[in-house]
Amino acid sequence: MKFQNFLESNLFKKGLSLLLLFAIIIGVRPMMNLLLLTFMFSFILYGIQNYIFSKIVKLIPINRTWVTVVVFSFVASSIIFGIYRYIPILTKQLMFIGVQLSNFDINNYEDAINPQLREAISTSIQSYVVEGGTFLIHSVTNIWNFSLNIFIALILSLFLILEKDKTIRFLNKFESSKASFVYMYYKKLGQNFVNSFAKVMETQILISFINSILSAIFLSLLGFHQVIGLGFMIFILGLIPVAGVIISLIPLSIIAFKLGGFLKILYVIGMIVLLHAIEAYFLNPKLMSIKTKLPVFFTFVVLLLSEHFMGVWGLLFGIPLFLFMLDLLDVEESDNS
Repeated sequence: MKFQNFLESNLFKKGLSLLLLFAIIIGVRPMMNLLLLTFMFSFILYGIQNYIFSKIVKLIPINRTWVTVVVFSFVASSIIFGIYRYIPILTKQLMFIGVQLSNFDINNYEDAINPQLREAISTSIQSYVVEGGTFLIHSVTNIWNFSLNIFIALILSLFLILEKDKTIRFLNKFESSKASFVYMYYKKLGQNFVNSFAKVMETQILISFINSILSAIFLSLLGFHQVIGLGFMIFILGLIPVAGVIISLIPLSIIAFKLGGFLKILYVIGMIVLLHAIEAYFLNPKLMSIKTKLPVFFTFVVLLLSEHFMGVWGLLFGIPLFLFMLDLLDVEESDNS
């Protein structure tokens, strides 16, 4: 009888639901990039669609579906044009830079570098440069894979938003099914996760805006032209933490190489490292703590741990997952800022 009561208890149902959730996450881990991109695109583009629809519907009566199609058509055509126009060029240039770095030999510059300094840094510098070149060469194939993931994620998010009401009606059927306790539990947790993710995305947009302004200033000091366009590119790519920094570094490195060779590339890499340090160790913890009402210390620790275990995705999803766990433990959110 006690065992039967335990099976029917909320504690057992919560534990079973969590185990099932973890099993699903482990099972779809190879597709995690695609799923997270789909979730992020759906979240962002649904917000854009809602904003545009709320403004237009006051002026002219219009179907929400048409707004969705127009928004997605613009985004998809821009991405397809970018892939068709620039990815082949970036691939060739990336291969060229990678080969040059892989063949780098500091001894070829012995006339320009102090002998004692060259001897002190030759081993470490050359190994890092060669490893960096090899990484760039291997990254060429990943560019196309990531581009394909972006395209598939856009298609999935389009269907999800277009059939949002139909999808909700279908999922609501589980409320009267034998797995109703699992569905109701996931529904509540999903709503809390989305609310937490909204706070994080607002912060990520603000951080990307600050980074784009600082990057434009640094690039203008380095002699780059069209810094407004480059700053806009950095802002857009900053919303994709899993590869935004790497993707933005590729065209910046190509432009830097044409302007001043490898020395200019080193300046650009130094700028990226500096801005990333400012973002990771100052902007992210401080702004996240303000939005989520968490202490800066805990925010900082969560970001470090999530980045360690989840990679760069952890910087975006670490805080929502932490708030998600607090909700599981019934920890009330503090009202103190």
